[in-house]
Amino acid sequence: MKLDKVTRNKITRDALISIFLFALPVLLMLLSFKISGQRPWQQQTATTKVSR
Repeated sequence: MKLDKVTRNKITRDALISIFLFALPVLLMLLSFKISGQRPWQQQTATTKVSR
């Protein structure tokens, strides 16, 4: 099945928009870490002790 040029362009445009919308929150999170200087993956989490 051969696609015409208009359909191929629409599919390409929609795919690029989808990739951008998927990557946007990740990019904003990394930008906020860069601006604030936070590195949450380097912090050790406190363990809770369960007493019985």
